[in-house]
Amino acid sequence: MADEQVELASKDVFVLLGVSAPENLEIGTKRQEQGDTKGDENESVFTLDEEDKTKFMTVVAPLVIDVTPPEDLDNSSTDSLTQNEIEEQRWYNPALNTGLEKSDFEGLRRLLAEIKNTDPTKTLAALIKLKAEKILEGPYQNMFIALNGFKVLINILECNNDECMENALIIVHEMSQHYGIQCSLCTLDAVKPLINILLFKNNYKVKYLASETLQNIAKLRRGRKLIRLSGGIKTMVQMMNVSKHILPMHLNSMNEINRAAVGLMNCCSGTLRQLCRSLKCQEQLLWEIGFVQLLSQLLNSKHGEIQVSIMSLVAECCRTRPGVVGQNTDVHIRVALKEQNILQQVIQFLVSDSTQLAEKATETILCMFDGDPAIYNVLLKHKGMEALFKAVTKFQNDDHVMVLIITVLWKSSLNAKCRQVIEKDRIVDFLLELLAYKFDDRVIGYAVATLSELWKSESLRGKLKQFAVPKYLELLNTSLHSLVLAHVCTAIGRASSDPQCMEMIDEAKGFRLIFVLLPSLDVDEFDKYEDFYEPQTIIAAAECLAMIVENTQFSLNPLKGMYEAVCDLVDLLTHKNLDFLAAVCHLIVVIATFDENLKIMVDAGIVENLANLVSTEHTNLRANLCKALGKCCTVGVTARRFSCKHIMDKLIKYTHSEHKVVRDNVPLALSGLSEDPLNCVRIEALGFLPFLKKCIHSDNPDTAMAAVNCLSNVRKASAAIGQFQECTTKH
Repeated sequence: MADEQVELASKDVFVLLGVSAPENLEIGTKRQEQGDTKGDENESVFTLDEEDKTKFMTVVAPLVIDVTPPEDLDNSSTDSLTQNEIEEQRWYNPALNTGLEKSDFEGLRRLLAEIKNTDPTKTLAALIKLKAEKILEGPYQNMFIALNGFKVLINILECNNDECMENALIIVHEMSQHYGIQCSLCTLDAVKPLINILLFKNNYKVKYLASETLQNIAKLRRGRKLIRLSGGIKTMVQMMNVSKHILPMHLNSMNEINRAAVGLMNCCSGTLRQLCRSLKCQEQLLWEIGFVQLLSQLLNSKHGEIQVSIMSLVAECCRTRPGVVGQNTDVHIRVALKEQNILQQVIQFLVSDSTQLAEKATETILCMFDGDPAIYNVLLKHKGMEALFKAVTKFQNDDHVMVLIITVLWKSSLNAKCRQVIEKDRIVDFLLELLAYKFDDRVIGYAVATLSELWKSESLRGKLKQFAVPKYLELLNTSLHSLVLAHVCTAIGRASSDPQCMEMIDEAKGFRLIFVLLPSLDVDEFDKYEDFYEPQTIIAAAECLAMIVENTQFSLNPLKGMYEAVCDLVDLLTHKNLDFLAAVCHLIVVIATFDENLKIMVDAGIVENLANLVSTEHTNLRANLCKALGKCCTVGVTARRFSCKHIMDKLIKYTHSEHKVVRDNVPLALSGLSEDPLNCVRIEALGFLPFLKKCIHSDNPDTAMAAVNCLSNVRKASAAIGQFQECTTKH
């Protein structure tokens, strides 16, 4: 009867199932030694160790399960889990056994007892019965975990009976698709027996099931770490390093063994792709094991599934992860792709008949743009631009791929040579049609961005003026998508340099439409903003407003009669986004050209708001802040008020900045502040004069002129003070 004993997790299982617990059920600290038997009167007494007990609780809200302790985390990307996996983790509840009947519990208990039987025939029969049960339903799986069913199945995976092992593996494989089962398999360390199956078993079907199960386990960070530490990466690379003559062959011309080998390769490549979400796994796979040497061979395969899996793996490795400190793997793989001429194959995949392959190829090329200008030469050399043009028209009805392709096209338009290729092709007309794209607003946004870059080409300005600018103004009035509005603002700002376009902007009241995109202060809480749009949008809006005013040659004050709008602009200096603050400071410099605006801003508290920003370390904000300080000192006693805020004591740090743009703008601030004689004394006392003398020889004419003006004011103040002292001495 010893073989029929079942180890239960705790008495709580009976409570949850509505079954009365046996009176003689004991939870002890000693386990009956294997092989020991007891009398018939004690056959129903079960004892467990403390670690085998499973605590159940009454659930009143969804539980959030943290699978991996902080100390076990590897350098996986912060977004390693897909949205579906995150949802599974959020709602996974191991104590939920809704819908179970007493018969389910009794049936599973008997099956597990039969599986543990030493007779392989009985074990195999029980496994076949178990496969027919409701093993894919959550409550049944929870009960299976509670009865330590996976511990039984994992033991079967290490047995010598191939039929029993195969049926046990089928059950584990089907159940491993669910989050809770993946957690249990990691806890029970099911990775090692699965890897051993890949190494020592000759049955391709069993190997395939083991690899797919590992792929499911690899969805968890902890699972990826266990596979890496158990040598799973090296094992799967061995499975993929097959004879070279197999990859160029079509499946129809292969024998059964070769087809099975290709199927296993497909599965292993998918598992490796999943593992590459971890940076440590990437490093071990690509460089320590040398998988990068196999990439070209695998991408040349005639088998689409292998190409898609390998291309997905490459795209994942190329992806930049800003949240990870010291990441170098993405840089190394990009270099390897260029040196081994793999990028030429990737470019060809852009027009592949396989949507997935084209998508992953586009993702890879998109990643290559990050910090590497050599990608432009690669695209031009291998006719990548022509491939992009074909891909745009080929996948225009697939919104997801279309977003990626149009993004690559925009990135390529940032290069002058690539722009020349674009402007000679009919793709420009197609881009104009995309401004009315119905499936995804991001396509519209990046189409606008590409056309905005093409404005730099003189030969296209006539067409863009006639067809693109009216569309921009229409989108400005109708679109609510932040990306679209951001690029529309940039495009309108550039187009405003043309007088005819400026007339169109004025006629459509474009300035006011753009101004309302800026954040507005919440009436109830002064220090909080209602940011209806993304930071990129409000930054682009502020920069666009400045460009429009500059392109009018300051002939007309666009904010005339808009008192509240000018005051709101001053209030925006309390915003928390530093990039936006830099854009607002630039806009203030432009708007302050009109005296009436400057007087309103001074009354609205611009002195205090600008003074509060001087301590910033943000480069662009420092540069634009210096311009704003100098501009605002031209009215009233503003320069004296800035001095009272100890502005110059903080500006001295700017003169030692490593950024030239900051140092070049410091004289502009000092030039305005030196309008007050007392500030001239402070400028000399704080040691600004040597710095100003160097700035006289600056390549920037505005910097040189401001430095000359400031030194002139200091000399005048010094002469006046000297004359005053001389008069005082004589009298």
